[in-house]
Amino acid sequence: MGNVINFLNRSLDRRSTVHEIHSVAGAARAATRARVFRPPGPSFEPLLERLALLISRATRVDTRCFESRAAEEIRGELIPELEGVLEQAMGTLEAVCEHYEARDEAGAIAPGAVKGGDFNSVVDELMRTLSSAERIADVAMIARMELSHRRARLRRLSERAGTWELIEVAASVRRRILKSATATQRAVCEHEGARCQNTWFRTELERSLLVRRVYAAFRRRLELERPPARQQVYDRLRLVGTSLAILIGHDAYEHLRVSDRQMIRALQARVIAWLRGDASKGARGTARAGERIWQDVAASANLLMQVNNRAELREHDLAVLTEVCERLPALACSNAVPPSELLAPLEALAGRDPQLERMLLAARSGAAERAAGWRALIGRLRSALEGGRAPAPSW
Repeated sequence: MGNVINFLNRSLDRRSTVHEIHSVAGAARAATRARVFRPPGPSFEPLLERLALLISRATRVDTRCFESRAAEEIRGELIPELEGVLEQAMGTLEAVCEHYEARDEAGAIAPGAVKGGDFNSVVDELMRTLSSAERIADVAMIARMELSHRRARLRRLSERAGTWELIEVAASVRRRILKSATATQRAVCEHEGARCQNTWFRTELERSLLVRRVYAAFRRRLELERPPARQQVYDRLRLVGTSLAILIGHDAYEHLRVSDRQMIRALQARVIAWLRGDASKGARGTARAGERIWQDVAASANLLMQVNNRAELREHDLAVLTEVCERLPALACSNAVPPSELLAPLEALAGRDPQLERMLLAARSGAAERAAGWRALIGRLRSALEGGRAPAPSW
């Protein structure tokens, strides 16, 4: 059994395929079954209850409220809470492994066997396979290995680590706990024919689509295409402050990169400080400072749209554009208006391109562009994505 587990540790790197993961994990389970006879196990329902409690506890961990706190407070409050959730997660996943005959030898699985961000893609691949007890066992085993690695990293945090370094590690641990628990919960429900009450589980593509929608909505609220005159700066920065608060309060905020979160918080601090000053009186120097803040907000909002460069979004968007492009020739007349059902798939691309945003908005209001216009737009976006370039015009 030890040799099988060692092989599993060596195999789960960035080059591993789902077939290989299933094979080595299956070999581990077979070796265990050959040594230990197990009578029929208890019901799966207690496992679902434990997973639900774990998910509920993990979602209550809010790293946002610590972003303005000192590192000492984070070490004294957030880190111990996460360590407790990690222990609960490890115990719950171990129970799942035992129930579905995927016991491993204590201490045999080396921490970090699933390297870095590859954990998310491995879980996503496993969740696309056919429902089975084997899939549940593989997901739970790999999740335990990843969380063991994260626990070790949490314990190795330097005493000199600052607020944002601690937030980055804590947010990563929280996401992986929830990814592990919700994937396992869904796998169990699908296999056992139970109703899955939780909808937190998302693939990496679904998560990226959500983040893009949130960023695009933030940018639209700012109306960047209509820069404010000097006498309008105060009102527009109040709008910026409200929009930033909405963005920070969104459930997707915990999914954002820490570098984006730092930028968002820095902008919020500058906007609040300016609004609390003598800005309403429109003093020349104060107004100029407000204009500079507005320019930085606009640049940052456009920078956030670089989320479009994520590989999973490029692949997804190209597939959608290809599908729509194949259906457009059915409209023989270039002046014909494409029906709404033909354009509906393009709604998933919201945030990809400003011209696409405008044309989708017009289509929703009943003033859709003619087929020729859609062909030109789709052709431009497809060409850029196929060529590995960022589709112009960029945000």
